[in-house]
Amino acid sequence: MNKIKKLLPGLLFVFLISIISMFINDSIKNIINLEALTIGIILGIVYNNVLNTRNILKPGITFSLKTLLKWGIVLLGFKLDFRALMQLGPKVVIMIVLYVPFVLILSYLLGKILKINNKVAVLLGVGSSICGASAVVAMSSCINAEEDDSVVAVSIINFLGAIGVLAYSYIAIASSMSDLEYGIWSGISLQGVAHAIAAAFARGDQSGEIGTLVKMGRVVMLVPVSLVLTYLFKKETKAGKVKFPMYILYFILAGVISSLNLLSFDIIKILARLSSIFILMAMVGMGLSVNIKSIKDKGMKAFIMGSILFLVISISMYFVCISIA
Repeated sequence: MNKIKKLLPGLLFVFLISIISMFINDSIKNIINLEALTIGIILGIVYNNVLNTRNILKPGITFSLKTLLKWGIVLLGFKLDFRALMQLGPKVVIMIVLYVPFVLILSYLLGKILKINNKVAVLLGVGSSICGASAVVAMSSCINAEEDDSVVAVSIINFLGAIGVLAYSYIAIASSMSDLEYGIWSGISLQGVAHAIAAAFARGDQSGEIGTLVKMGRVVMLVPVSLVLTYLFKKETKAGKVKFPMYILYFILAGVISSLNLLSFDIIKILARLSSIFILMAMVGMGLSVNIKSIKDKGMKAFIMGSILFLVISISMYFVCISIA
């Protein structure tokens, strides 16, 4: 009971900022869809660096960042349908499997060229190749990334994703791509789940459904990538021990339950909504934990790198999708 009392002030504060973030996003999304995640991080950073977060709030903020995040990732699994993913066909499945390591390697190399922190480069690659901000925060613990590394990566990924939705929505109208080609392209190349789905449906229901399936295929890649990164960065953890993030296993189980239709659609919808809220609260908690001075030097180079990475992905995948669809 004492623990709940200790957590409550911070949790309520984080939840309040999350609600404000969603309201702001709903108000401006017709102009630019930055996502509530980005807005929540920005509000958290501004509050912490202008007003200084009070100590009484910190236990709840830490709980949001560490525990609610894991719950959010687990519940994200209920959005998966493994049977539908297999219906995409072998070409698309192979493309997804090859796409993720391609982007991760490219991101790592760009980081070396631009002399960017390895962890920031990896997180930008993870966010670009799997599922945006959700992947960044899920993989942060696997590589023992600093909180400011995660904030930089999440902010850049969400901003570029918002720009991508606008650009892709225009291309949806102007391009001669088929609905199948455009759906695959949107699903494979845009960063976050919301970004990919919003852009895919800009062309119509058929492209939207295809884009959603392809995007969910990328989300499944959280599992093998988490295993590889945990092993590669094992020296960064205490005593150099590899510790598999168990919430990834629960994420898989959630996907299996969803795929087998063991729960009703309404329950799945509620769990998916909870996933979004928990991840948003984790992002707010992340923002409230950041000292802006610590990320100032990392931001510009990382933004340049993220932009180059996004351009290379979009252009290369455009031609790949046209050739295989």
